Amino acid sequence: MLRIARPIGHIAVRDFAQARDFYERVLGLEFVRNDGFAVVMRTGQIMLRLSVPPEFVPVAYSVFGWEVMDIETQVADLTARGVTFERYGFLGDDQDDSGVWTTPTGDKVAWFKDPFGNLLSLSEHVDP
Repeated sequence: MLRIARPIGHIAVRDFAQARDFYERVLGLEFVRNDGFAVVMRTGQIMLRLSVPPEFVPVAYSVFGWEVMDIETQVADLTARGVTFERYGFLGDDQDDSGVWTTPTGDKVAWFKDPFGNLLSLSEHVDP
């Protein structure tokens, strides 16, 4: 039943205005509305709700990600917009200078944080 339903993403943030600015201006998502409970954005066909919980604590894992066709171009574009990509020493030489990690299967992943410390990712898959 849910196999054909469209998912909705949820990300906790600290401030509606700052969240809208980053997700709209920096990441290029479409602003839909602020319904008082969340800033609602659209990314592709997915709705993304950015809400301010009473006690916000960022988590250490990816909370949302995008599958892209050309990760190097996307990383360069976001870097030019002021995004800093994460570097993880444990990935060694498999992570290039721009922050793109190539997995053992050839997939590529790059991580970055929003202004609230939420870990976001870009992925390019060899066999989507």
